[in-house]
Amino acid sequence: METIDIEIERLRERLQGQELKTVIIPHISADGDAVGACSAFSEALLKAGFDCHILTCDYFPEYLVWLKNIKRAISYQNKPEECARLIGDADLIFMLDHNTTKREGDLEGLVKAAKAEKVIIDHHPGPEAVDYVISDVRVSSTCELLYKVITEIWGVDVIDTDVANALYTGINTDTGGLSHNSSRPQTYRVIADLLERGLDKESVHHYLYQMNKLSRLRLIGNALLNKLTVHPDYPVALIPITLEELNTYNYQDGDLEGLVNIPLSVENIYVSVQITQRKERVKLSFRSKGAIPVNEWAKAHFNGGGHLNAAGGQMDLPLDEVVKRVNETAAWFFETFVGA
Repeated sequence: METIDIEIERLRERLQGQELKTVIIPHISADGDAVGACSAFSEALLKAGFDCHILTCDYFPEYLVWLKNIKRAISYQNKPEECARLIGDADLIFMLDHNTTKREGDLEGLVKAAKAEKVIIDHHPGPEAVDYVISDVRVSSTCELLYKVITEIWGVDVIDTDVANALYTGINTDTGGLSHNSSRPQTYRVIADLLERGLDKESVHHYLYQMNKLSRLRLIGNALLNKLTVHPDYPVALIPITLEELNTYNYQDGDLEGLVNIPLSVENIYVSVQITQRKERVKLSFRSKGAIPVNEWAKAHFNGGGHLNAAGGQMDLPLDEVVKRVNETAAWFFETFVGA
């Protein structure tokens, strides 16, 4: 039996016949996979009769708040005392779509200090050693892995339209609409089962791809027209975005979703890096084609990490200095990992 199956069985036994207080926490700046996972797993826990709360260190993207239970999520930015109380009282803390408490922002200290058992359910490499680690880097997304977790603990009947929509949201968004990290036949078997159990694919696609605001289109248009540059020596596209530009276009969480992927549609661009200035720090998103391991670039120079084709990082430096560092380390990255 694989380690992952053993861990799921251990968790199933822990949840049997127990009245447990549970908390679900996604990573900072939660994306579609993280929010979908929170929605699906919270619904499964609530159906099983558990006390369950979703907590976030910041805010969920506006285009994902339609998912079941997401509107009732509690942000540390609005209710820090309630977050501290719920984490302090919890019996189990589920860490979804991240492999370390360092990815939990303002909630990190509270989680580290909590008496609760911690459960990682994730698909990123190198998870922390916590009480339960259900991790599989082979899957497309945490939501694909959650399908296995949910059905093995509670059976397939727990998958209804709400759960199916949430799981598909994570699978779809974390693969760029099934364009990358999605070549395993099992991924499509999961989607087929979700369809049989009520997935409303048209509705999910409507919320994900047909709910644009003019301000978002103009923000993306400005980024592509006026900010996109290409490294003079390497096939790398850079998109730096200032805080002033975010404010000009009335930025809302999630408005830049998918932007970093667009330059990869150019034939001779193999890496795309979006560099976004926020109030607290500068955030970086890396994407690549083929076997180019941008997670190594993010990990070595930008306090980040992630997957081979999709990674992130952050820096406490001015935007111009971060852009300069990306340009300066491009030679090291390509010579070390690509052989160019």
